[in-house]
Amino acid sequence: TNDYDFIDLSDLTFFWFIKGDNETVSSGRLGTLDLEPGESRTLTFNLSSIRPKPGVAYFLMIQAKTKHKMPLIPKEHLVAWEQFALPIYREAIVEIPSEISPVNLFENDLGVEIYGQRFKIIFDREFGQISQYSIDGVDLLTSPAEANFWRAPNDNDLGNGMPARTQIWKNAGTRMRTKVINSALKNNVAEIILVSEDTLSSTTLTSQYFVYGNGAIQISQKIDVADSTISEMPRFGMKFSMLGNYDKVSWFGRGPHESYWDRKTSAAVGYYSGSVWEQTYAYVRPQETGNKTDIRWMALNNGRVGLMAKGLPTFDGSVHQYPYEDLYYMPKGQRHGKIDLIRKDHIDWLIDYKQMGVGGDNSWGARPHKKYTLYPGTYEYSFMLIPFESGADLNKLSKLRFQ
Repeated sequence: TNDYDFIDLSDLTFFWFIKGDNETVSSGRLGTLDLEPGESRTLTFNLSSIRPKPGVAYFLMIQAKTKHKMPLIPKEHLVAWEQFALPIYREAIVEIPSEISPVNLFENDLGVEIYGQRFKIIFDREFGQISQYSIDGVDLLTSPAEANFWRAPNDNDLGNGMPARTQIWKNAGTRMRTKVINSALKNNVAEIILVSEDTLSSTTLTSQYFVYGNGAIQISQKIDVADSTISEMPRFGMKFSMLGNYDKVSWFGRGPHESYWDRKTSAAVGYYSGSVWEQTYAYVRPQETGNKTDIRWMALNNGRVGLMAKGLPTFDGSVHQYPYEDLYYMPKGQRHGKIDLIRKDHIDWLIDYKQMGVGGDNSWGARPHKKYTLYPGTYEYSFMLIPFESGADLNKLSKLRFQ
């Protein structure tokens, strides 16, 4: 559709290409579309020649570029683009757990310990989540994983009173107390179920873990908020703290810039990489930053070993080279995002179902629309953690799927 009010599209040339993950499999040129203002045309693409590969996501990209050089605008300047997920998919090949290295499970008064040929994983009754995750003797986590329901308030949040309104969620994760922990070993897969409660917010969190012989962990988190009168949740997810040398990040999702539930149409799904520090935008005041949406997978590495989070099917999240708390709002504080927010020997990785939208339709202060708000209720999501050695084919690794 030509949404211009007064001019046609004769000064633009249209191109298209189809990518399977990050590989271009087909492309072409539509040439000029002579559409008058407000006029529309249906375009048809023949997909029959594409043979889908297992686990590969296919997207069509259409771009409009300037046909001629104009004042201040070069030839072939990108004027507009749109991306479409294609209904082409073939399930990834499954791995059979019983055919990989054996898994051992031990229970004690403190929790559950799981061992494999190259890994050790501990679930602590006190914390209710993973407390240790070691690969080849290297601890990937510096502290137990946490359920996370808070976001560092942005300017819009301050304008609409979010910090006071949603205060009950700020420490809900640390208030969680483990009520149930069950474990079993079947067909060379360790299953752990933990049920935790926060009485203040009337919240029950059910966590299910499957641990496989290669050290991979499938995680499912389900939250039930029984009290419908309390405030919305700023976010629902998990926080993993790691050493600061896991400072290289790659992901397949929306990028390269930050995106949010209600602010993501400018970020195309694709493959991106960079340093963890680069994912932080230095706002004048430290606040929520660096979020990515519709992530198929994200991986951190330190040049020797790494850890991938694979969405089942997707997740939202961010990664920070400092404790996430460094972004928290300090009333009457004078901290500057460019000066006072510094990189540290610490990584916080937030893997979320979602966080609420950023709002601000009136430029500052408007609350997020209802469809971008996490009201009390039931939410659940799943993802897989997969350890790897530096140099591994991350795209291939992301296709890992168990029976």
